[in-house]
Amino acid sequence: MVAHLEGIIIKGVAGKYTVRTASGLHECYARGVFRNKKITPMVGDEVIIAGEVLQQIKPRKNELLRPMVSNIDQVIVTMTKHQPAFNAGLLDRFLAAAQYAGIPALICLSKAPCPLAGGPPRGAVHDALLSASRPCSEREFCGVCEGAAAVSAEDEFLPYVMAGYKVVYASAHGGWGLDDLRAAMAGKVNVFAGPSGVGKSSLINALMPGLGLETGDISKKLGRGKHTTRHTEIFPLGDSDRAGFCVDTPGFTAIENDNIPRGEMAGLFIEFLQYLGQCKFRDCLHDKEMGCAVKAAVGEGIHPQRYASYLKMIGRG
Repeated sequence: MVAHLEGIIIKGVAGKYTVRTASGLHECYARGVFRNKKITPMVGDEVIIAGEVLQQIKPRKNELLRPMVSNIDQVIVTMTKHQPAFNAGLLDRFLAAAQYAGIPALICLSKAPCPLAGGPPRGAVHDALLSASRPCSEREFCGVCEGAAAVSAEDEFLPYVMAGYKVVYASAHGGWGLDDLRAAMAGKVNVFAGPSGVGKSSLINALMPGLGLETGDISKKLGRGKHTTRHTEIFPLGDSDRAGFCVDTPGFTAIENDNIPRGEMAGLFIEFLQYLGQCKFRDCLHDKEMGCAVKAAVGEGIHPQRYASYLKMIGRG
């Protein structure tokens, strides 16, 4: 009799799934019943296998469709200031999608310039560190903004720190910020999301030396990255599960929010939550309605940029 084993799908390519179990890695194929029920196994699924057959998929606590991955503890939305250029609207769509899926999000500024080196000009990232509430030991790059006071007013990420998101500044090439990123990922299954070319695979390579994921250059003609990741795969961050895991996914330059009902969009902007339910009208869309608590908070608890992005996402901007 073939033994039944419990495990997690860590890779899926062309209908073949690699499952990590207590006894090692197993390559399996899904039963035909899944296809008949239009159920697609996802990387991250907790499953039961027998021999080379995937027999059962356990209930998922969450899932993403782009990329197709399940049971995620944290989405690390990765952006850059340049190459490709920072896109606040795209970042907002990623954050909304994560919130809609019920997954906490962390923002990572990849390819961050060294704020204390003599080469790059002193900019917002440098100023953020000099004004940080906790000093950097030995004047090294601390890597993490913990509050709005730690970010320059010119910094693109100020609206997100005000909203309550943690922002990690990291450089795969320079090495700064990696310890803070690793600490934020510990004990969690993390998925890197963001447009191609922002350096997701480079960060994973830096976090796990020797992994050797393929990385790509920026297309000068299009101004965005070239896709290098061709399938979704989970990698351990260390020898122990306590170190956490990260998911490398195919890069993409947009995310669809069309499946999100317009009336639910406000609840996906985390800084709006404390004001919801305080509006004069129960069906308030927080646009032109009288007595709107959300609109009244713009400029105070809600950054105008984030509010403008919300209006665009509900078709009012």
